[in-house]
Amino acid sequence: MQILITGITGRVGANIARAFIASGHQVRGFVWPGDRQTAKLKILEAEIFEGDLRSLEDVKAAAEGCDWIFHLGAAFQAGGPFTDEQFFDINVKGTFNVLEAAVGLKPKLKHLIFSSTDATMQKYIPGGIPEPITETSLPLVTTSWYGYSKILGEHLIDRYVRADGVPATVFRFAYVWGAGEVLNFPQFKLSHFLKEFGGRKDADGKATYAALKRLDNGSEKLVIACDENGRPYKKHCVEVRDLVHAFEAAAGKPSTYGKTYHVGAPSAFTWDEAVPYLAEKLEMPHARINIRGAAPTYYEYDMTAAVRDFAYSPGIDIFKTIDEAIRFERDGGGDLIPARLGTSG
Repeated sequence: MQILITGITGRVGANIARAFIASGHQVRGFVWPGDRQTAKLKILEAEIFEGDLRSLEDVKAAAEGCDWIFHLGAAFQAGGPFTDEQFFDINVKGTFNVLEAAVGLKPKLKHLIFSSTDATMQKYIPGGIPEPITETSLPLVTTSWYGYSKILGEHLIDRYVRADGVPATVFRFAYVWGAGEVLNFPQFKLSHFLKEFGGRKDADGKATYAALKRLDNGSEKLVIACDENGRPYKKHCVEVRDLVHAFEAAAGKPSTYGKTYHVGAPSAFTWDEAVPYLAEKLEMPHARINIRGAAPTYYEYDMTAAVRDFAYSPGIDIFKTIDEAIRFERDGGGDLIPARLGTSG
């Protein structure tokens, strides 16, 4: 297949490109003119097309002759700063342009996969979310421009599927771990919470800060963050290799057209599972702390639909993520991560 990947220079796009090239597909990468990360794609032997997602002409030219489109290109918080106008123009108009190009490719185009995000949903609420979150459990209500632009993108996908018959699928990514990133996850660290609560004037905020300061001896330590009742935080993430697997498993599957899927790790993890394990590996101290005055991190995703429709079988849990991150850092790192690990039993 001839595949167009927008956002190919990102940590997800580059690894998807490598996997599909290795499987014998032809990959064309859509990149910003002058993108300094384009050089890393030379080892992949991908065709590079320079253009602007805000230009319909550029997008149509890049998509010409393609069988599949993986639309990952976007203005993203970590790549900014971006203005509100840039979030709208790149993420919303850019997605519109990709969909317009897709209409023009019919009937050759067999699949378009759009990368969305769990930042479209409000997951941090008082008491947390005890039941697994399905694709329709929560309203799409975020007000951040990144998350809201992805909501609009999902609506555009739905419109083009129903009105124009575009064979499109939405992947709603959980929080993504790139290679080595779990080792520096802020919410595992005492310094993160000290900064978050340092300026609080309310009673709960001040009490939490005082408890945090009692743990502070001037050096970094890891913390098992818990809610005010002592229940450890819980979060659902996904390692890049499992995202690659999702694209490999779903690409070209008519059973996925017009649908939205959560894409995450085999399971959520809790802080009392992850932090002691990470602390042992890094030889760092850790402590337990109850956090008052903030909505807790407590949620997980139900991925039944992805398993049913395209046999999604993620294999990299939090422990493998930590082990591989340590190995990656030890071996010197790089832009492309190793091949996917085997699935968990």
